[in-house]
This record gives sequence, C-alpha cells and structure tokens, in this order.
Amino acid sequence: MPEQRPRVILAFDFGSKRHGVALGNELTATANPLDVIPARDGIPAWQLLDDLVANWQPDVFLVGLPLDEDGGATPLSQRATKFARRLFGRYGKSCYGMDERGTTKAAKRLVKKAGHKGNYREDPVDSLAAAFILQAWLDLAEAGSEDAASARFLQPLAGPQVAGRSQTATAVESKKT
Repeated sequence: MPEQRPRVILAFDFGSKRHGVALGNELTATANPLDVIPARDGIPAWQLLDDLVANWQPDVFLVGLPLDEDGGATPLSQRATKFARRLFGRYGKSCYGMDERGTTKAAKRLVKKAGHKGNYREDPVDSLAAAFILQAWLDLAEAGSEDAASARFLQPLAGPQVAGRSQTATAVESKKT
C-alpha cells in the first residue's frame, strides 16, 4: 500500500460578506492565517480564490460550519456546506467541514489583547478565525478521535470519499448550485 504524503489544507471561515482563509499542513500540524476574500451573499470573489489555490496548491479544503448550540445545522452552516460543494465542483478536491463555534470571538479576544482598535470591518480577524478552525481540525485528526461527534469532522462534506455519493454525482450537484 503506497504511503500517503502529508496534505496541504486551505481552510475557510465562511461568511456572507467575506471568507477568512488559512493555510496548514499535516506534516507540521500547524495552521497560519493567510488572507481575507470578499464575498457577496456568501459567494466569494472567485478570481481571488483561484489565485490562492493556484499559488498554494492545496490537497484538500476545510470549511468552518457555524453550528447551533447543540451541534445541529443552521441556515448559515447549510450555506457553508453548499460552499464546500462548490469548492469541490470547481477544484475537484475533497472538502471537510469543522465546527467553528467561538472561533471569531476567540480571534477578536486575541487581537484585542495585542492592541486591535475594534474596527473589524477595516481590520478583519476572519483569517485568524480560519486558522483556529484549521488548527482544531488538525489537532482532532492527529489525536485520531473515536468519539462519533468529533470523528464526523474527519469525514469529507464533498469529494470522492463521501459515503454513498460518487465523485461525478457530487461534482454535478455542485455545478447546479
């Protein structure tokens, strides 16, 4: 069986007006804030995203899912899942989802301690939130959690490995949305 190489991951803090982007890899199990991409009603500026993908050549994508307090889907997490399917349809790379509750608040707390003035429209923290999402996912993957609630985040939302879905069916569905 061929040995798998560590993957490069591009992660997103999904939002209706902008998406924070972070980059990480499985070799070092670290995540770093990268960029903020403007979005209109959740749809990113695709050319900017195309440039990031071409530059960093990620193996997979990770999208933060804004779940409710009980871990259930919300209208925004459903839109984030749709974005994950669009990523797969556009780039042909598997896309995972990760619970992102509290990451923006944590990012704001951290930058406030460093002297941020609080104008998050002018100086957004979305890429830092994306890095928090990615770091939590890398930590979970490294721990190899067997907890069903945690392990579900290690399963792709979109891509060829999605249970009961063929790669072609998922790609066709993505292009329709």
